[in-house]
Amino acid sequence: MWQKMVSEKTEAIIASSFGMALEWYDFFIYTFVATVVSKLFFPSANPIASLLAFYLTFFIGFLGRPLGGILFGYLGDKLGRKYSLVFTILLTGFSVFFVGLLPTYYQIGLLAPILLAILRFLTGVALGGEWGGAFSLTSEYVNPKWRGLYSGILQATVSIANLLASGIIFIIITMMGQTGFNNFGWRILFYTGLAIAIIGLVIRLRIEDSPVFRKLREERKIVRNPISEAFRKYWKLILANLFIVGIINGAWYYTNFAYSIGYATTIAQRFNMPHVSLQVIDFAIFLVSVIGIFASIFFGYLSDIIGRRTQIIINAVIGIILAYPYYYLLLQGNELAAIGAIFLGGLLIYYFAGAITPAFLVESFPPTVRYTAISFSYQVGVGVIGGLAPFLLTYLVSATNDVFSPVYFTIVTGIIVLVLALLLKETKGRVYEGEEILKQEY
Repeated sequence: MWQKMVSEKTEAIIASSFGMALEWYDFFIYTFVATVVSKLFFPSANPIASLLAFYLTFFIGFLGRPLGGILFGYLGDKLGRKYSLVFTILLTGFSVFFVGLLPTYYQIGLLAPILLAILRFLTGVALGGEWGGAFSLTSEYVNPKWRGLYSGILQATVSIANLLASGIIFIIITMMGQTGFNNFGWRILFYTGLAIAIIGLVIRLRIEDSPVFRKLREERKIVRNPISEAFRKYWKLILANLFIVGIINGAWYYTNFAYSIGYATTIAQRFNMPHVSLQVIDFAIFLVSVIGIFASIFFGYLSDIIGRRTQIIINAVIGIILAYPYYYLLLQGNELAAIGAIFLGGLLIYYFAGAITPAFLVESFPPTVRYTAISFSYQVGVGVIGGLAPFLLTYLVSATNDVFSPVYFTIVTGIIVLVLALLLKETKGRVYEGEEILKQEY
């Protein structure tokens, strides 16, 4: 029985990892090609205007995520985690693939950005159910005392996907040149998404649902309506967690891995500031992603020792302190300074707590409403706060004519995380009804 459990757990982690990798791969490639695709789908004499339009469709993808979180969260809490995860990875794979097939504005006019927005929305719906399901499934297979470690392992897929996306871009540009990448090479990135989805689907069809969910189903403890149950009993906790993950996993994450690309290149150039090339930022993200794989696992393990709440508090303080140095380094026009900024943003502002927010969320809610509650918290938080971040930061710079205005945004959001974390209780070691079975594992 022990060997069987270990085998099931391993398969569940692998199955979850493929879906997570696809989720992040999709959003990485979309942000990495921002300066290229924005000109093809939103042509304008003003490059910042093109970026704003592009970031708006980026946000549209996030609008679908809360819907997906509620829909698939309900199905996952009602019918099973595996049931939802099979559909989410299929919808994601095909939505990403069809983006690569889209004709540009120059070929079909206004219909091009409209179709792009629709596909982004569908991708968002699918991904909205992916994250909560992957972490619900994994957390209900592992011993609660090691949830931070496994949270870090799953979050390492963020770096793996980042590494994969930036690596493929680097190879394509090397082989085809920047012109070839701009004309067709960027489409190859989206085609590969379907291949990842197919592999993930095959693995997911092989796994069993989590032992915790199976136990709840056998004992007839599945709640009639997970949505109403979650919001009736835990609405305050959902709201607090929404802001914490929305800032750390959303705003701060997309600032470093998405907004920084346009900020250090297009925006810096527009304000006659020293700027670096797209390849430099892409290389920096590539490097920090390699280190991030190990950093996520280490920070996850660290939270099993010092606690999730403590780690989030420390992360908030670091984010506030490094706000100005981060943007200052990006505008030096120096390759080493830009790479240093991406490293600071990746390791100390995002990975430090971003690696453990999944464990923090799953421990905040019981298994009966877990998929629904964490999906809503994460998807609305990351969708609204994170999805709007690149657009808001670009707009702030344009409206204030102050290239350092994003510094204030980072400081304010850091204060919000700090206050909320201080008000919440520690979640490390929390075990709910139905999870006692997990303690029998090593």
